Amino acid sequence: MPRPSKHVSPDTLGGRIRATREQLHLSLADVANGHYSTSFISQIERNRVEPSQESLRFLAERLNLPLEDLEALARQDQQREVEAHHFKSYDELRITATQLLAEKNTHCAIALLKDLHFPQVPPMQRWRLAAVRGQCYFAQRTFLKAQQDFVYAVNESPRPESLPAEQRQDLLLLHLFLAKTYRELQQLDAALEQYTAMLEFSGHDTPFGYVAEAHWGIALIAYTQAAKIPQSAPSAEQTKLKTLQHALEHAQNAHYLYRAIGEQLRAAAVTCQIGLIEQALGNVEKVQNSLKELLNSWLPFCAEPLATDPLESHRQREIASIVSAAACELAGIMLERKEYAQALLYVEQALLAGKRSYKLRRANAYLMRGRILEALDPYNPDAEAAFRAAVDELSDTQRIAARISAHVHFGRHLLRIGKIEAGEQELEQAHRLSDLVSLSSHSSQSVEDVLPL
Repeated sequence: MPRPSKHVSPDTLGGRIRATREQLHLSLADVANGHYSTSFISQIERNRVEPSQESLRFLAERLNLPLEDLEALARQDQQREVEAHHFKSYDELRITATQLLAEKNTHCAIALLKDLHFPQVPPMQRWRLAAVRGQCYFAQRTFLKAQQDFVYAVNESPRPESLPAEQRQDLLLLHLFLAKTYRELQQLDAALEQYTAMLEFSGHDTPFGYVAEAHWGIALIAYTQAAKIPQSAPSAEQTKLKTLQHALEHAQNAHYLYRAIGEQLRAAAVTCQIGLIEQALGNVEKVQNSLKELLNSWLPFCAEPLATDPLESHRQREIASIVSAAACELAGIMLERKEYAQALLYVEQALLAGKRSYKLRRANAYLMRGRILEALDPYNPDAEAAFRAAVDELSDTQRIAARISAHVHFGRHLLRIGKIEAGEQELEQAHRLSDLVSLSSHSSQSVEDVLPL
């Protein structure tokens, strides 16, 4: 087991032997006594070789040391060597999984990490491995498993000031992912706490992308909170306006930072969010022009042949997501203006892009289609089919907030057309999801324990 030759800790076997020899004013030759070479004794003192039981017994006699002490030190050194080997192995495992994650090969990354038993991992490696596995689950939209790993990682992580620079960045990323996971599971207060902690921990060396992500997350939470303010609440309009302006400020910060680092796709996605906030603030014309410009910029990329390379495929999905979101928002603006024909054109565009994107985008497009068709004729069976399609699209996902919204829209539509029992069942499912999210945020019981997702 290689160790520095100039200084050997007296807590090791070699260090104890050297310290005792020097206290007795013996040379290496005196200790060797012709039985072993001086080179061999020197190697033992420097912890370069592992002595046999016979060698230990010889040294114990020559130095008048208890054999049991030397045996205990030998076992201790062996354990340290095993731990060092494990540490290196776990570090290599984390690096490999992180690389696979960066390449969008999450299935292989999870295959490497899924069977890890964290208490058996060296303490300084536990939180980093748990954080990486959580990121893999998050990438697969398996938010409940991601949450478990992220919470464990946070609880196992040391204080930021005690970490080297590289690990401090990992810790910031951990808080960021935990915040995003809480937000996906509609635990907004917990999400806001994590976003705020991440910004507090950040410094001049924090990547702009991390800071932008935190601002974007806070904007999303503030926008959601504004929508939940009851009209009957005291100073409801003033509170809603202030909350929306807070959301807009953070979204604009995120947009500026993403543009500054050349993250054009991210900046475009934030533009869609800014559009929703501006629309809620009444700036409809401004929003419409911005979204049309965004749509015209990215729509041509949706005509590209589907890629097989994971990174390129991910880029195409992100572009399709932006196009679908922008088209869906424009459809909503047209719906408010009762320009139904134009609204339907935009929503079909959103659905078409959604097929190349994510389930959430397809579900939102189906909901918008249902709303437009319902406005034209509530009893049109295509309206009911659209709402049902949104619910079905999300049924096997852990997009809790989106699932609640889909059930609520579908339930209200069913009630409107006289299907009372079916409508109440949809609304009850929405309440059940909402209650379970609240339960999981106040107890150790997971939503996954009581509802298959």
